[in-house]
Amino acid sequence: MQTGSLTYMATTAPGLGSIAISEISAKLPGAWIQNQMRGRILFNTDAPWGQIQELKCVDNLYLHIAWLKIGPHRNHLGDLTDDFESISLLDLPFLRRARPGSKVIINASRSGKHTFSRFEAAKAAMKGLAKAYKFTPGTVDDHEFNFRLDIVDQDALFSLKLTDSTFRFRGQRDFSKGALRPPIAHALIWLSNPKPEDTFLDPFCGSGTIVAERSLYTAQSIIGSDLSKNIVAIAKANVPDNVEIVQMDACSLTDIADESINSIVSNPPWGKQVAQGEDIGKLYMQFFQEMNRVLTKGGSAVLLTDRKSAIQAAAESTNLQCQELYTISLHGLLPVVYQIWKT
Repeated sequence: MQTGSLTYMATTAPGLGSIAISEISAKLPGAWIQNQMRGRILFNTDAPWGQIQELKCVDNLYLHIAWLKIGPHRNHLGDLTDDFESISLLDLPFLRRARPGSKVIINASRSGKHTFSRFEAAKAAMKGLAKAYKFTPGTVDDHEFNFRLDIVDQDALFSLKLTDSTFRFRGQRDFSKGALRPPIAHALIWLSNPKPEDTFLDPFCGSGTIVAERSLYTAQSIIGSDLSKNIVAIAKANVPDNVEIVQMDACSLTDIADESINSIVSNPPWGKQVAQGEDIGKLYMQFFQEMNRVLTKGGSAVLLTDRKSAIQAAAESTNLQCQELYTISLHGLLPVVYQIWKT
């Protein structure tokens, strides 16, 4: 049972940290943001664990245990072993069931100039835990505790992983090619400032990730559409009953009345989703024409794409306002989150 204030680490797609911090501050009143690094946020809160798990813009949650210093050379790994041997673990809430012989794994990352590898760092840390607590090395498929060691230049952050894949993937679901991870989809939803009176549309809904995330907040209506009959069937199986999924072309939203939608969030084709020879400029132009038609005055859209020239040309052609908000790192690409609004 958790007692008192604890420090946690949340991980996000690089570039979305500010959005995750906004969600942390809103959902965990009184939380204190200690530090933000690339893809990592350290925050302190006395909120119960169940409330912390309501965070949806983050990939995983960790209990932050220690912030250590480490030298750049291989001969400094002995100091790391000594530091790990002196870390106090058994009085921490999530580690009180640990016992001699507990199987643990340590996943390490390293950035900066060092003469040792991340695997050597993990091995040195494991040596210290084995000395202090008689822990034994586990495997990915057989362990009781999953630790994380992040080495950034001369800093070493040590944490215990508290969530698994069911947290960031919301359980078992089918995802279409090019689908966003639910936390990234949720970050786009969070940026849209969801309100109970929203009439919401995702016209490139794919397997339904964005509309499923929007369904976590009250809305007047939530609609997802896609051109593919097979993808529509997958989406219908993925979303709750308060989401309507229809087969419809985003460039011809025939079932959507003029000025009837006040909020759009979508992941239109970009990157590897774009078929060879596809005229992406024409696609965006036609989509923006329809978006301009269905959006209410003052309505807005949040879109993710790496097709900067196409989206800017489409916005200019339709007199829609367009602003770049965040650049994120995703699958080796750098798409941008845009906000579009109708004045």
